[in-house]
Amino acid sequence: MDTANPLAIPALTGLDAATQSLAALCYLAIGSAALLRAPRDVRSRVFFAFALANVVAFAIPSLMWWKGLIDPTKTPRIATALVVAALGVAALLLFHFTQVFPRRRPWIRTAGVQMAVGYALVPLVIIGLVLFFPADVGEIGSGYILGFLIFGFPLLVLLSVVLPVTAIVSLLRSYREAGQAELQRARVPIAMILIGQLAGGALALVFAPVLTAVAPNPAALSALTLIMWALGLLTPVAFAAAVWKYDVLAISAE
Repeated sequence: MDTANPLAIPALTGLDAATQSLAALCYLAIGSAALLRAPRDVRSRVFFAFALANVVAFAIPSLMWWKGLIDPTKTPRIATALVVAALGVAALLLFHFTQVFPRRRPWIRTAGVQMAVGYALVPLVIIGLVLFFPADVGEIGSGYILGFLIFGFPLLVLLSVVLPVTAIVSLLRSYREAGQAELQRARVPIAMILIGQLAGGALALVFAPVLTAVAPNPAALSALTLIMWALGLLTPVAFAAAVWKYDVLAISAE
């Protein structure tokens, strides 16, 4: 990390590559196995799509490191676009998942084509904005600024604030409803997902930037990487527990 600029993007390390590779394998294994177990269940299908989006987001940086690229700013433009688009789609899919797990929530029942439109537009907008971003910031034209204001900024707010907060609210309501006898088996998996999302989000948004700026030493950053990795895995592990330990898929999705 550049100590002269504490806000610089940290270099990719072997630990980053290892944790992201393992996370990708974990998501892929659990998502694929759940889909094979219940291929027609909307919960397994949405989680499988969520797993694939995470695989793309995790695998590309790991692949870059294995190829010897440790500076994230040197990543090929198309690779960066794919990673950012995958993260955006993953945010959309996580929200979708909280709307169908452990069963459909009221909003998703009346959403119509809104989710389909989101899945079509989100990656297109993100990839377009990344690919057409000028190499020199000083060359940003009025057309790009206008496009960002119309499409990019609203999408940024949606994916980074609106959907995560709404997903947490959906999980909290589902947890409360899981006190009912028919949904009791889903209570522990929902709690695990909540812990992972709340703690992981707080760490990424609040503690990680502070720690990176105040104590940018390798040991602290490695510990932070491992903690965030463990918290990130709570969601797929919780879904695995829901499928194979608590048999949540036996609950009607409707």
